[in-house]
Amino acid sequence: MGKPTIMDVAAKAGVSQSTASLALRDSKRVKPATKDRVLQAAEELHFTLSKSASSLASGRTMRIFMLVSPAINTWFNASILQGAYQTLHRQGYDLVPYAVRNDPELSEFFALLRGGKNADGAIVSSFDLSRDFKNLLRTLDMPTVGLNTPTTDGFDASICINNANAMNGAVRFLHSQGHRNLAFVEVPDSEPFSFSSSLRSQGFIDSARTLGYDDDAVTVVRGELADSYHSPQDAVSQIVAYLMSLPQRPTGICVETDDFAISLMQELKRLHVRIPEDVSVIGFDDNATAPIARLTTIHQDPVQLGRRAAELTLDLIRHEPPEILHQTQETSLVLRDTTASFQKPNTTGKTQQA
Repeated sequence: MGKPTIMDVAAKAGVSQSTASLALRDSKRVKPATKDRVLQAAEELHFTLSKSASSLASGRTMRIFMLVSPAINTWFNASILQGAYQTLHRQGYDLVPYAVRNDPELSEFFALLRGGKNADGAIVSSFDLSRDFKNLLRTLDMPTVGLNTPTTDGFDASICINNANAMNGAVRFLHSQGHRNLAFVEVPDSEPFSFSSSLRSQGFIDSARTLGYDDDAVTVVRGELADSYHSPQDAVSQIVAYLMSLPQRPTGICVETDDFAISLMQELKRLHVRIPEDVSVIGFDDNATAPIARLTTIHQDPVQLGRRAAELTLDLIRHEPPEILHQTQETSLVLRDTTASFQKPNTTGKTQQA
């Protein structure tokens, strides 16, 4: 028996050749039951679509670019790439990651995509684009999807976590545990771009105000440029020293990322500050190190974000946009060992619950 063809798949599934082709490309124009029959027939015949034939037939490159910063191998970027790859590979698309660290590299990226000959779509992850680059984004002859970008401006569709709700959950938890002096710590910036994580500090402030915290009881440590410090450890040391010197020392601290939260905890412990007895710490991400450190944190699912961004991109390529173009993914607070009820000293020098 020769190599199976699309005609063989169509005949086995009892559908037309065009319907079989649409089903194998996951078109929403095909009913789920029919799609299942076609996929089952293709599996039994060991048939796969030829990428080159599919590209010629559709006039597409079968290639999607994903723009990330500053590197491909960070926990978040690697996770969204994995999620996007899982979705795109099944549909015969290649995923091309493109990392940029500055505006000149970003200009090169847009030059590469201009004309629509090198890709069928582009996903931009996490960082905000300047007005000029947003204008360039609108001129691209392909769908563009934002993934956890600070704004949806300039994108055809987007998927991002709800940073405001995430911080509201963290602040409300600390409040319920009796913490009356809070702090939020931003990560020192190493790149010129603004990332979606910058929205967390505003969410923290808004939530604290809603709960009635005075300005003196809420501290936000803004992220200076990393170059302002001698080393990453110097940044951690200076931030912790500042927090510990405050007249109203915070007993509940939220940190922009898990990695920086763990670094802060190490410095606090070096100064004999007990966690969680003296200070409660909440991170953000729930990355691979958070369970090891037993860090209370806000969980997000970047693999699922990557999958959804890829699905939105494919929908737009097929001219089948979803009802809601700009979507959000909720987060959850994961309680571990770095948070506890606030304990205050009593008159005997011992501690008592607030």
